[in-house]
Amino acid sequence: MGITTDEFFENIYSVIFSPKAFFEKKDRTISIRLAAATVAFIAVINKLIASVFGTSTTNIFLLIFFLILQVAAMLVLWFLTALFFEYTAKIFDKSGNFHKVLFYTSFAPIPYIFFAPLNLLKQFSNSGYFIGSIAELILYFWIIFLYALSIRAAYDISISRSFMLIFLPFVSSFFAIYWLVCFFIKIEAIFSI
Repeated sequence: MGITTDEFFENIYSVIFSPKAFFEKKDRTISIRLAAATVAFIAVINKLIASVFGTSTTNIFLLIFFLILQVAAMLVLWFLTALFFEYTAKIFDKSGNFHKVLFYTSFAPIPYIFFAPLNLLKQFSNSGYFIGSIAELILYFWIIFLYALSIRAAYDISISRSFMLIFLPFVSSFFAIYWLVCFFIKIEAIFSI
């Protein structure tokens, strides 16, 4: 059974205005086509808004080229993000839900459509730049929160574990790099004697 245009836009509206209710709905049909369409829609809308507000090219052929490139890049990034979450979910013995992860994480980047207007606001003045930067920071936190909700829905784990799943690899990478640098500093100290 396919999804109607009304349902498609209702999903997007729900993610923006009531994300917790959207991600907690359990009787949802998992559709990878809908998920891919959502990611492509976000990419197209983001590029078109950027073009309308003057932060992108006005040449129609370049616009179409960059539009196709942005859709392809967003689809690849979405797939790799879901793959990343699926791989790190093994920490909690929760892997094996790749289709659910693909579906739910497709809705997390919806706030990206608000970045192009904020970039225009940032071009007006110093106060516009300040307000736009604060709003972008809020949008990034919102996107992280939506990813946490999507992981929670896909793996049926607590919200705190969802945040751990998001940030644990970055914290681990930081410590690995720190220890590697310390190791080379000690090696250098040994050979400088």
